Amino acid sequence: MKKSFWIGLVVLLVIVGAALAWRFLTPQGALATPGATAAVPGTDRLPAASIEPLRIAGIGGYSLSSVDLGDGPVPLLRIPLDTWGGYAALFAANGGSKPNRDSAFYRSHRFAVELVPEESAQAQLDGFAAGRWPVIWSGMDGLPLLYDALKADKRVVPQAIGLFDWSVGGDGILVRDFVKQGRDLEGKTILTSSPAPYSFFLLWYIAQLGIDPRSVKVVHVDDGPEALETFRDNPGIAAWVTWTPFLTDAVDEGSEGFVKGTRLLITSKDANQLIADVFVARNDFAREKPELVAGLVAGIFEGVDLLAKDPAPAYRAMAEFYKLPGGVSEAKGMLDEVHLATFPESRMFFDPENPIGAHKLFYLAQEYYKLLGALPGDASYEADRAIARTGIDAAAKSGRFDAQANTIQDSFNRDAALDINDLENQRTVLANDVRLFFEAQQLKFDPDSDTAEIRENMRLLARVAEQTEFLGTTVLKLIGHLDTSKMEEFRSQGATAFVEASAQAKLISKRRAEFVKTLLVERFGVDPERVVTEGRGWDSPVDPVDHAANRRVEVRFISFE
Repeated sequence: MKKSFWIGLVVLLVIVGAALAWRFLTPQGALATPGATAAVPGTDRLPAASIEPLRIAGIGGYSLSSVDLGDGPVPLLRIPLDTWGGYAALFAANGGSKPNRDSAFYRSHRFAVELVPEESAQAQLDGFAAGRWPVIWSGMDGLPLLYDALKADKRVVPQAIGLFDWSVGGDGILVRDFVKQGRDLEGKTILTSSPAPYSFFLLWYIAQLGIDPRSVKVVHVDDGPEALETFRDNPGIAAWVTWTPFLTDAVDEGSEGFVKGTRLLITSKDANQLIADVFVARNDFAREKPELVAGLVAGIFEGVDLLAKDPAPAYRAMAEFYKLPGGVSEAKGMLDEVHLATFPESRMFFDPENPIGAHKLFYLAQEYYKLLGALPGDASYEADRAIARTGIDAAAKSGRFDAQANTIQDSFNRDAALDINDLENQRTVLANDVRLFFEAQQLKFDPDSDTAEIRENMRLLARVAEQTEFLGTTVLKLIGHLDTSKMEEFRSQGATAFVEASAQAKLISKRRAEFVKTLLVERFGVDPERVVTEGRGWDSPVDPVDHAANRRVEVRFISFE
């Protein structure tokens, strides 16, 4: 399946609602097909619908084996892959799927890589948690679910270490002929193939149509080929969210994967950069082996250069690895539906101010999952906790990839997203341990102003700095908030507008906390390594009426002894 555990980004996720006692079967044990009264054969084999957290078989420490390629033993990193063209740069960088001396990872970074075929998203996730695979693939939108499932054990907290592709047609929704338009999906049964029946792409799509995600019934089959047979054998399933080659084969009469009476409804080509794929490392691996993380990231960007010069070896390796019946030509065709990210594109993706970057996708997906009950209603996970920039920053420092082009820079339009003027009203201030006054809808204030409010701001910041120095075994945490004056306005506009605004509120409230951090560091000499920031947007109001009280930055001293 495309991109490890949930990558089924595109899997329409629309999940069964919390009450999801819904069954996808009729009382007779068959799926309901529009206009049909007879039972649909084979539907008794379909799983029931339910909203459950990701299943984790067990958690353990990671292990790295070694291999001797002629110059003594070096670490061997084994990475599981499903069938997806987005791994092309990895094949190019490694010179195939097996450890070898010509690999960019071995030549430049003194470790070896072995690519392992594994179509099951659940098996990839279980191997990640157990420590067999310190690195796997994921969709950026799946990180909130993975974080929620693994957060109790800090060893396995997921860390996105780099962007490696966007889906540009490789993910999509297949529908039966009786589905004439997107709105016809309401109330229907839909098949997904991600590790859990949650898919950001589908959620996003039906939200654009004004469909409540909880009104769609989801059947989940983890394995791609098995999902194909389930879809083919059960005509009562109205749609299937899947990826290539299943996506294209289903509508190709000459393909073994052809499903009669099926057409494409939408693909990720129509959702620019919504489906972003990242490498995810375990937290313990990322912290203990930063040189391997940096080497993996740099090696893949080297693979981008190698593909541009001579892609044929990578295509041959992919055809052999995936046992593609169409050989090299089929492998080449897999890249028609994916954009391999260059270094500057990956670096920009992790810029927190990008309205369609990693942070925004994390928060937007989190809000959708909370709406559905896939995450707790009070969940407020910080994107930075699931992102490690070690490899990206090392690549930037090296200058090795400065010549790579950003071919999609125009789509990163920072003016496209909601700003604080859209999300907050009135005047005031950050409260609790510190009460810092801001002009209405402002994220900054002039620290040299002679007004009484600003003088008080600076006095309080001086006090915080002194306390930070005195409490030498603490970390200072700044948590930004917005007032909730416009929350109901967006809620009245429907789920799509509310979720979008909630996600943007988190990003903007974090900028308020970042401004306070800057003052503490630059004006008062606080060690920046001891200050962390978080944005909670509208999630934690302290007063249901007084919006001024909700517009605040909380200051917390957290002991690390």
